[in-house]
Amino acid sequence: MLDIYKLITTQLKVLNIPSYADLYPKALADSKVYPYIIYNFPNTITANFADLNLMEIDIWDNKTSMVEIETISTSIDDIFKSLLYNNTEIFVKTYRNVPYRLKLDEEDTGIQRRQLRYVVKAYYK
Repeated sequence: MLDIYKLITTQLKVLNIPSYADLYPKALADSKVYPYIIYNFPNTITANFADLNLMEIDIWDNKTSMVEIETISTSIDDIFKSLLYNNTEIFVKTYRNVPYRLKLDEEDTGIQRRQLRYVVKAYYK
């Protein structure tokens, strides 16, 4: 599973937006920088020949305009809607989950949030 986390982190780095696995670091919580991305695998099954995992990507922004968060969402979708990765240890293919793009409401009216969902299929060699 660490191979998949490394792959996702590498793919998200091209966006030049802070991204974190599982949750925003507590050490940085008092000085959050927006926008940021959090990705996780809520139901992970590992160490099988072929793993099929749900990946959730949350995008957080504090802008009043929807343009930035929608642009980020589209950029992430362009990466993961049909990602293929192959090396000597693993083959990874991503698919959109249905529904794959959700608008999530936040109690804080100054925060906009989107969630993208993908299925990550990993074949271990």
